[in-house]
Amino acid sequence: MWLEVLRDRVATTWRSTLGWAVGLSAFVLMNWMFYPLVRDSPDITRLLERLPQTFRTAFGADDFISPGGYAWARSFSLLLPLTLSIYAINFGARAIARDEQEGRLELLFAQPVSRLGVLSGRTLALAVNLALLGLSVGVISWLGALLVGAKLDAGALLAATAQVTLLAWTFGALALAVGAATGRAALASGVAFAVTLAGYLVHSLAPQVRALRDVREFTPFWYAVGENPFLSGAHAVNSLVLLGAGCVLVALATAPFARRDLAK
Repeated sequence: MWLEVLRDRVATTWRSTLGWAVGLSAFVLMNWMFYPLVRDSPDITRLLERLPQTFRTAFGADDFISPGGYAWARSFSLLLPLTLSIYAINFGARAIARDEQEGRLELLFAQPVSRLGVLSGRTLALAVNLALLGLSVGVISWLGALLVGAKLDAGALLAATAQVTLLAWTFGALALAVGAATGRAALASGVAFAVTLAGYLVHSLAPQVRALRDVREFTPFWYAVGENPFLSGAHAVNSLVLLGAGCVLVALATAPFARRDLAK
């Protein structure tokens, strides 16, 4: 029955997911329309060279001229990770807790489906929808670069797309896990957003604050945007860590969700 739960959730959320995919794709494509201006302007290069190294590192602007450096600085280092995380957290908080609060979960459990089946199906729906968003972003990035006469390294693009998508998966899984364990959608989204913001602040301030440099490697942002695949190459371990973190979070919520009285 978990497969039916998955199909139902994907079917009921495809419109909103499509809207997000169109919006993200338009954003990425619009960024590429400005690339020829950036590439052919020596003033921008000189301006970047004057910026402090810590500032350039924090915002992924070490290389703003090459196609890969531009894609990383304009999309993958900041805006895409945060935007995808917002989508994932909202999806995760609604997956169990919002349906429970609105009385739809009781109707679902009237069918021959276990709690583990519901949790598994809703978790996989989050993963499927995020994968579709990541795929759309990756394809549009590739096509947008070609439209302006640039070419991205396919392996690096795949790694960058996977890392930002799996970052969102981690935070979405956290929201889903908290919601399943407590039945409170507001708490689930609040916790997930707080962890996301804290992780981003630690990661972005670490180059400037010595006390945070050792801590940032414990944040999901380090594994998603700590290293630029377009410069350093793909690191499969980063994606595996993020994938595993999300799976562990959902697994930890399995027992509380199974024991909890949903009538309360």
